[in-house]
Amino acid sequence: MNRLVARQSPLVLALTGILFAGFALFAPGLPAAPATRIIPVKMGDYRFKPDTIRVQAGETVQLELTNTDSLTPHNFTLKAEAAGLNVDTDVSAGKTEVVDITPRAPGSYKFYCNKKLIFMKSHRDRGMEGTLVVVPAGSE
Repeated sequence: MNRLVARQSPLVLALTGILFAGFALFAPGLPAAPATRIIPVKMGDYRFKPDTIRVQAGETVQLELTNTDSLTPHNFTLKAEAAGLNVDTDVSAGKTEVVDITPRAPGSYKFYCNKKLIFMKSHRDRGMEGTLVVVPAGSE
């Protein structure tokens, strides 16, 4: 009889674990994990839209970078060591790239396109820059 109990114990333990895991997933009244906020950013005509992005310190957001130009490649550069940000992402014409950021410190940080053709003004000099505004956590 001990052999039978020994064989059933792993099965009983596995079923018990599944039951508790299922309860934890579907229990009513438990708060769900917060979803990552997606912020669409259009890049085209030497502009970012929106050109001001507002987030909270410690908040992870997903920037959905879409290049709306049909020929011109663009770039999203955001270098802010104080906030723990170091982004440099190319976005080909007509394409979309996704970047996750989690700024650590409140402040205002410039982002821009670093593309430049020889003998021409850079995209940034033509107005392709914006500001990431990071507010203290819990302030909004």
